[in-house]
Amino acid sequence: MMWTRTTIALRRIARSQSLNGKRSRMKEQMSAKQHERNEKKKKKLAALANLMELNDRDRLHEAELAKKRDAEEVEVEEKPSAKPEDEDDGFIMVGSKRKSRNRRHNTEQEGESQTATGASDPEEPVAKKSRNHEAGGDSLPQEIGSLSEDQYKQLSAELRRRKRELENVPALRLREMGQRASLETPQEARTPIFLTDIQNLIMCALIGQKSPCRPDRWCSVEKWLSLSHSVVVILEGLSLYHYLSNESQFEATNRIFSTKLEVILPPQEEGQIIDEIAKIPLTNVQARRLIDEHGSLESAVELNKDPTLFVKTIFPIKNNKSETDDMHEDDKFPRTKLLLSALQMVDEGYPIPMQGELHTRFRHFKYTKDVYAPVTNRSPMFGVDCEMCQTEAGCNELTRISIVNEKYETVYETLVLPNNRITDYLTQYSGITAEIMEQVTKKLNVVQQEVSELLPPDAILVGQSLNSDLNAMKMMHPYVIDTSVCFNTSGVRRRKTKLKDLAKTFLQEIIQQNTDGHDSIEDSRATLKLVKKKLANSIEFGDQILTQHKQLQELANASSGDTISNNLFAHVAKRDKRTAIVTVGELQPRLKEVIEKAGEAAPKDHSSAVCVHEVSTPKEAVRKVNEIALENALTIANLRVPEQDFVLDSAERSVAKLDKTIDRLWKSVAHNGLFLVLMGGSTECSKGVAKIAIKRLNGSES
Repeated sequence: MMWTRTTIALRRIARSQSLNGKRSRMKEQMSAKQHERNEKKKKKLAALANLMELNDRDRLHEAELAKKRDAEEVEVEEKPSAKPEDEDDGFIMVGSKRKSRNRRHNTEQEGESQTATGASDPEEPVAKKSRNHEAGGDSLPQEIGSLSEDQYKQLSAELRRRKRELENVPALRLREMGQRASLETPQEARTPIFLTDIQNLIMCALIGQKSPCRPDRWCSVEKWLSLSHSVVVILEGLSLYHYLSNESQFEATNRIFSTKLEVILPPQEEGQIIDEIAKIPLTNVQARRLIDEHGSLESAVELNKDPTLFVKTIFPIKNNKSETDDMHEDDKFPRTKLLLSALQMVDEGYPIPMQGELHTRFRHFKYTKDVYAPVTNRSPMFGVDCEMCQTEAGCNELTRISIVNEKYETVYETLVLPNNRITDYLTQYSGITAEIMEQVTKKLNVVQQEVSELLPPDAILVGQSLNSDLNAMKMMHPYVIDTSVCFNTSGVRRRKTKLKDLAKTFLQEIIQQNTDGHDSIEDSRATLKLVKKKLANSIEFGDQILTQHKQLQELANASSGDTISNNLFAHVAKRDKRTAIVTVGELQPRLKEVIEKAGEAAPKDHSSAVCVHEVSTPKEAVRKVNEIALENALTIANLRVPEQDFVLDSAERSVAKLDKTIDRLWKSVAHNGLFLVLMGGSTECSKGVAKIAIKRLNGSES
């Protein structure tokens, strides 16, 4: 028995020793394989590092060659020219030299010539020799050996840094509204964006995600914070017609930009486009002042906008201006600030006479007036509400309309017989029954004529989701206040609050309690009362979104004087956020006033300055932009293109010069820089073109 136990114990010991031996041998084998894998990884990293260094040297070399070419071109430009001075329109002449597209072919030819003269090593690949020689780098190891542990870690860290740089590249992508505005969309289906959309893009490029005005309606921009700077070039006098007529000759421009959008611009007589662009907060100090004055940046934007600016381009509105535009005695702020802008009207589904899909949808609609007068802060308001019934046409048609004036007096009330047979009276909502409609004979065209005769040319229509009423009336009107837009209790802009709830909350009135359906007179009076109460208080009254922003701002100001900079303008505070404006000739007085307000700051805040450079010629303007673009977060260049330059005899030459000017300005944009060229329309064509590009490291568009 004792012998058996001893034998078992010895066997276990022997088995354990055998297993330990196998394990140690396996560990040695695994260690050898792991070491081999690590060595392979290090060699790969070393090879990748060499490639990265070669690419970096190539880029530096190409940049140096580009600088030399630019310097040579400038020297050529500055030399006396044999052509008469009256032929020079002031634009920079840029050389047409281009780098060869087939680089390998060039390097092989150079290598062959060197081999023929005995200047190169026959054992070294010709392309590699040429590349190293061109880059000025003969210090790179020709043979990749093993790396030390420290070198391995250093290379790994460098590669991770490079990867993060590649992942943080900003990019602009068009949404549906942006794609509709693209010049690639056929003209009959194209719906242009507004200058306001471009303003929103520039504001987001300056402020980032915290901007109160975002371009999400038409585009999305990834990695806002990675934008290095922005260069905006405004070409006044150059319209969509001019560009499309000469599109094929804009060779450099077409190569730079793939995003080209049609833009609605303000009327030419309203002043320069740069006036509108400059209305955005140009610096963090200006934005802070707007917050101090209006409670929040959102409220400031609402109060500083001109909602009618682009409406004047779309609707037939006279150009004459009222001598006095003082506020109504009952209003605390201008009532015109509550008007929907053209952009809002499009977003909210209002009938509006624009081209593309909107033109197709509203081609049979009529204006409420043949010609409109400019709206003022004393223009009369009228509450409008309609009731509809469903017809066999598959849509809701007008069956009742009520209009009341500011004294809440009913000035128009009638029933309407739809053009199609009624299939559902929608009595629980409309209050319309078959008995009520038995004797009705008045048709929609008669109602349209009577409404047109009733309303004054500067009338402001007020209603709850008034787009539905105007669609039912099949009429278009430029001046509209929508209580579903200027009042909001949900805190979400797209989530509408019912009129019944608004009346109960802000008027302490109970409406729409009739079991027989809504009363259009009651509803139109309620909307007028709501708007008049808002005008008697503030722009934030009844708007939970603006109220929340104001409360948060007050809380931030109470807790810390620097909280604004650390939150809303955190992106601004990370670097000098300076703005430069380069213009040919003197600035308009209105713009000077805006810039003076933007430049007011404490002496210690040097980043708040708005630098203005007034030059005499477009050539000087381009040179100044090239000189200062990298020093500023936003550089705006305003150039005037004489319309006579695009007559038949001189169009080709003018386009070539302008194309080279744009190419020259593109070279001033840094890596990850936003470049925007805005063709600002002309007296004959108010439509413009916006071209947008984000520069990549290799100089191409993102």
